[in-house]
Amino acid sequence: MRCVLFVLSFLLIANHAQGIELSGHDSNVLFQHKNSLNQNVTTDLNRLRLTFDGGENAWQWRLSYDHELLYGGAVRDPSFALRQQIPDPTLLDLNANIVTSPVLDWRHDLYRGWLQYKKDDWSVVVGRQRIAWGSGRIWNPTDRFNPVQPTALELDQKLGVDAAYMMYDYADFGSIQMVIAPGQTNRSVSRKWAIRWQDTIEQTDMALWLGEVGEERVLAVDVTGNIGDIAARLEWQQSWHGLQGNFGQFIAGMDGTWINQLFSEGLYLAAEYFYNGLPNSNDKGFVQLDRLQSRSHQLLGMLAGYDVTPLWRTELVWLLDLEKTSMFIEPSVRWSVSDNMDATVFAQLPTGSGGAEFSALNDLFAIKVEYYF
Repeated sequence: MRCVLFVLSFLLIANHAQGIELSGHDSNVLFQHKNSLNQNVTTDLNRLRLTFDGGENAWQWRLSYDHELLYGGAVRDPSFALRQQIPDPTLLDLNANIVTSPVLDWRHDLYRGWLQYKKDDWSVVVGRQRIAWGSGRIWNPTDRFNPVQPTALELDQKLGVDAAYMMYDYADFGSIQMVIAPGQTNRSVSRKWAIRWQDTIEQTDMALWLGEVGEERVLAVDVTGNIGDIAARLEWQQSWHGLQGNFGQFIAGMDGTWINQLFSEGLYLAAEYFYNGLPNSNDKGFVQLDRLQSRSHQLLGMLAGYDVTPLWRTELVWLLDLEKTSMFIEPSVRWSVSDNMDATVFAQLPTGSGGAEFSALNDLFAIKVEYYF
């Protein structure tokens, strides 16, 4: 009910705005996996997202409203009810269940809802938004607002943060940014603030930010440059005085596209090393949702992608635990059915003994269809 009231209030406030545009995205993922009882089950996840954009003069706004239906084995899993009791790590409670049954879970929520004021070189955004920091291709340790694990089922789904975001553009590529995000203890949301500088010096993109995440004091650096035709990336963040002590995380990576007689359309390759100074020792320990998680200190990741034809693309994600025998492989093939429809077949294939990085994951096979309008 709170979600519906918020959406209606937002639309009423924007009722007099000019140029309101409606767009949408329907996504359906059918996947086979194992439940908590180690049984093979099939689940269907369908999400309809409606996005309203509008504004007038210096004011702009966006509202993205989701309806999500989960049907099948994941809902029947004995652990599902327990997981549903855990609130989303957002300041505002803007989601609710419409229907809950032994085989179906239907919920709606606000994915994005923000208001922006932009004047000359200044802009302010208030509401639920995506704070997109970090240049890494697989891991982003400097993203302490919306971190996503590379083994997630839907990597493009970023929960968002309820925050105020301010930016001053002092040059064509230079800016000063500030984020303030209040906390909510009973929803596992840490209070956060950060001030970030970003600029391009010659051919190198650089960013530096400092701030606080809960009790942590954080300093982070993000650098991207070119070595010949290859892009080199470095992200590093160091935290002090947190509940789990001091720790650091960083990535170093390179990526580029190679064109030759064998790969005339260009083969994209990326390699990335991730170091985590505060790995999780076990699944029952404290899990901090606003930082990247891993069981091992050192991981290596590789990406590959190639357009077989203008309509068909194949990709591969390969992650390796450098401390224990464990790996994660995700091959995929995407078909552009039409200008506004894509179909993807993919699998997630983890291996590893007990306690290794990917040992807690199970095989997953999926078909995803996306329609845009």
